[in-house]
Amino acid sequence: YVMIDEYDNFANEILSKDLELFLNITSKDGFLKTFYATIKSLTTDTIAKTFITGVSSVSLDSLTSGFNIARNVTDRACFNEYAGFTEDELVILIPKLVDVEKLGVPPKEIISRMKPVYDGYCFSAEADKTVYNSSMCLYYLDMVREKGVFLNPEDYLDPACDQDGYKLEQIFSLTHKDIVDEIIDTYLHGDTFYVDHLSENINLNKANAYDQDQVLSILYYLGYLSIDKEGSSTDGLSLKIPNRYMSKLFGKCIINLRLNKASSFITTAINTESLLATEDDISSFADSCTEFLSSIMTNQVLLQMNEIALNLALFAKLETMKGRNFIVNMQKSLQVKGEGEKYADLVITVNRGKINECIYIIELKYLTKTEARDKNRDSALQRLVNKAAEELTAYKSALEFKGRNVKAYAMVFAGPDCIYCKLQ
Repeated sequence: YVMIDEYDNFANEILSKDLELFLNITSKDGFLKTFYATIKSLTTDTIAKTFITGVSSVSLDSLTSGFNIARNVTDRACFNEYAGFTEDELVILIPKLVDVEKLGVPPKEIISRMKPVYDGYCFSAEADKTVYNSSMCLYYLDMVREKGVFLNPEDYLDPACDQDGYKLEQIFSLTHKDIVDEIIDTYLHGDTFYVDHLSENINLNKANAYDQDQVLSILYYLGYLSIDKEGSSTDGLSLKIPNRYMSKLFGKCIINLRLNKASSFITTAINTESLLATEDDISSFADSCTEFLSSIMTNQVLLQMNEIALNLALFAKLETMKGRNFIVNMQKSLQVKGEGEKYADLVITVNRGKINECIYIIELKYLTKTEARDKNRDSALQRLVNKAAEELTAYKSALEFKGRNVKAYAMVFAGPDCIYCKLQ
């Protein structure tokens, strides 16, 4: 019996950095093809069974006839829970790794905090449960045990995982640009992805770029996407981003691909003087946000605007301005007493650690073009302002802000224009 674990580890590293070398080792005369061809030749009299695990089938698929006797069993329901921890398993595991009595937090509360960040993976449309990223869970729980306090999972991510979106960018670099643009637009709309079936023969020796089904399948195999059972059927699979960690990773990748390299993004400034001066009137900041968004939309850096794109664009620009006296977070996790975990759109900390430190919480809302032109625009605007005010009231009471100087603002945009910005 032959068992090979992480068969594609080194090959995926090569693929992410050097496509030509990857093609060489998987080609007709490459050593990888020779190795698997040897195993194949021994199956008649020496090797009874071969079991191979890895991240994706690309390395084997690219061998063509080198090992074409293998069967991909990834999406069988019986293997789904092999890929991570279920909640039932975490209930048992956490007390063994963490002193929950000393921590003062029951396992189920720890799990509820971990769930939005680490859960959501499903590897079979017939599976009953989603699973948590086991590597992330173990790293986080180890940090909780070491520090002896209840930590925010979003601040403790396994260093072995793709944290800057580099690997995701490398996948997109092997994909036709129009397909990448479609994936980005799907993300910005908050929609799910759809494939007729997962690609099981992704051979880069036959085609040097992924088609749409192939790249979505690769994103699924690598954990960037997961099966959405509600949208799936016998006719095809619906795929979604599994959790907040992966969603933020997509966001970082889009910032690098669409925003950071565009001249209009680089040259158009956002005026933060009123924030640094801890003023209540931040109209100059709002006006400069309008100018910035108008510039990147005019130059088609972003082809359309919605609440997700608005968050991403403003965060990306403000992050380029970060320094010792200016720190920005997007969708910051906050613990609100009696309401659990909440997420603030933008949290900007100025003059951190100084006597004049101030935290600006900004809740962003967006009016569509149709709503902005409608005769009932004022009522639509007021509805958004009321919703933002309610959310900001909760954010201000978060445990993270206790005893600190906090100012909360609702900002409403119609297209690139900020049409409302007031202290709440």
